[in-house]
Amino acid sequence: ICDATQERQDAVHDLVVNAEELGLDFILVVGGWDSSNTAHLLEIPQLSGIRSFHINRAECITADNTISHRTMSGEIVTEKFIEDLSKDVVMGVTSGASTPDAAVQDSL
Repeated sequence: ICDATQERQDAVHDLVVNAEELGLDFILVVGGWDSSNTAHLLEIPQLSGIRSFHINRAECITADNTISHRTMSGEIVTEKFIEDLSKDVVMGVTSGASTPDAAVQDSL
């Protein structure tokens, strides 16, 4: 495992451990759906019961408050994204080591 991947996994783990204190609503994982390292970034919060989404591009998030994302099982599903639009959203964001910064910025 390369240093960049390990650093991302450690950072997601820290988000999960501190999720309640941070008031975290969810974690957004941006990166290729075929990347096993990026898929593992989704597994960390999922296995801890933290709402999280793995998207491969910004267009997965739509103006009608839905998100199409890859589940841990590999299925692509579409569901409501932001649960309460009347409040500020607190999210953690991570990406695969080879995901371009522009792809992450576009997703925000």
